[in-house]
Amino acid sequence: MWKLKGYRRPFKYWIPGTNVIDEIVKAYGKLLRDGDLIAISEKAICTAKGNIYDESRITSVDPITKISSYIVNKVLWGKVLSSKLPSEAVEMIRWVPIRYVASHKKLALKYGGLIQFLKPYSEAGIDATNLPYTYVSLPLREADREARYIKYKVERKLKIKVNILIIDTDRTFKIKGVDNIAITTRPSTIKGLIDMGGLGFIIGKIFKNKFFEEYPTPIAYKGEYMNLTDILRATKFADKLMGHGFGRDVMEMLRRMGKGSFEEIKWIDMYRIKHYPAVVIRKCQ
Repeated sequence: MWKLKGYRRPFKYWIPGTNVIDEIVKAYGKLLRDGDLIAISEKAICTAKGNIYDESRITSVDPITKISSYIVNKVLWGKVLSSKLPSEAVEMIRWVPIRYVASHKKLALKYGGLIQFLKPYSEAGIDATNLPYTYVSLPLREADREARYIKYKVERKLKIKVNILIIDTDRTFKIKGVDNIAITTRPSTIKGLIDMGGLGFIIGKIFKNKFFEEYPTPIAYKGEYMNLTDILRATKFADKLMGHGFGRDVMEMLRRMGKGSFEEIKWIDMYRIKHYPAVVIRKCQ
């Protein structure tokens, strides 16, 4: 089994319009070697590309969606299955007002359908952390093509061969002893990952430790061959290197910023902390 060595450099927050490739080359150009893997946050790419949405634009939510949102988040995850989540996640689920939850669920239904509705947060890969106001990042369109494009541009600028891995903090659950199949809770282009949405989240959390190993989710990979287990290992390693910016969830983000509501957070606030949206991983014996 390969050992992994990681390198990370701080970046300024990638606001919409940021040139991701230029930022990566500027930060890691002198460090990168042939065969290195560059892991990049899907959320950071989406924000830089302007692939975000202001949920305050959702001004009306039908009663069925409101009631269903309450049952799923406040009852199912806030009470019945609360022991399967970290305490800070349960606190966040119980604290976030239902009007925000319902708007988020309505958007998730559009992008992910009913299969995503059962998740307690980050439904369909839509995430609100490390974004100002009521903005959320939307899932990356054509992630496979994006990874291929970044690989091509970096290689052309630096004249070396690199591997590109786009990752997200959403959960993936690999069955113990099985190396070529895993259950993911959101769409991914990686071969062997089966998107089961909220149902996968429930199964994975209930049977975690007994039957499953938990990982962040690799969204797309382009480079030399890696089997699914190695991709998941690299994803987990990269996720730890990147850290969580202002927090693991919106509640922790508000607490660290000293804000009382989402609307108080501004774009300028995003510059108050070091961000690590891209890291380099090198295999060594």
